[in-house]
Amino acid sequence: MYSFVNPANFAPSGVDGIAMMTQKLTGINLGYISLAINIPLLIVAWFFISKKYVIYTGLFTAISSVMMILMEKVDFYRYISPNNAWISVLASGIILGARTALMIKIGGSSGGVDIVACMVQRKRPYMNIESLISAFCYIIIGLSFFVYGNIESIIMSVAQMLIFNVAMNYILKTTRNAVEAHIITNNPEAFKEDILQNLKHGATIIDCEGMFTAERKKTIVTIINMRQMNDLIKLARKHPDSFIYFSEVNGVWGNFRWNKTDDVK
Repeated sequence: MYSFVNPANFAPSGVDGIAMMTQKLTGINLGYISLAINIPLLIVAWFFISKKYVIYTGLFTAISSVMMILMEKVDFYRYISPNNAWISVLASGIILGARTALMIKIGGSSGGVDIVACMVQRKRPYMNIESLISAFCYIIIGLSFFVYGNIESIIMSVAQMLIFNVAMNYILKTTRNAVEAHIITNNPEAFKEDILQNLKHGATIIDCEGMFTAERKKTIVTIINMRQMNDLIKLARKHPDSFIYFSEVNGVWGNFRWNKTDDVK
């Protein structure tokens, strides 16, 4: 925020953007503004959500605010380059996304709109809170036009938010991607050795019935590594009566073998 966003003259999304624009208009250090916004939110959150969440978020808010105040006092490094302002967008998006993801992983947040989102989610667990957060963030970005006075600042803010989300989601993923394959066949035993011994993965067999023919068959469900998909298709060619469809899964947790040398459990 101090080294990349502030010198580049654009507002990030969410409450950080409100704090940055307020600093631009008033000259008050971003750290003081962040405290003024987050302390009331944390007080309210104390009565609605986990105390651990509030404590961790409060500690983060206090430390980050103090750091931004001290950085200004010691004239800490700021990246200033009129010809490469987009480097600030890339760097800040990655760093701020990583910051938020790490806070979520330990059970807290980076404050601001995340606190509001957590409270709303507790009261309305099935509500699509992500859409509301995105709408709020885009409204803040739109208002930044009246502070910075140019379209480029808005474009930079949107790009930074997209990079922020990519970086955050990448860190929040528990494992690498994998593929879920469904194999419909009359002879599941023919696939047994190939899946268990060659691909080194387990599988689940489900009874199924064709809607048109009413023929009874079996569906083999297995999770394999992304790079093993071609191997599975090659194995299936030995069984022309089989039908395979597959889709990417975002994460795998539990007893899952990544390498052929992994022990069979």
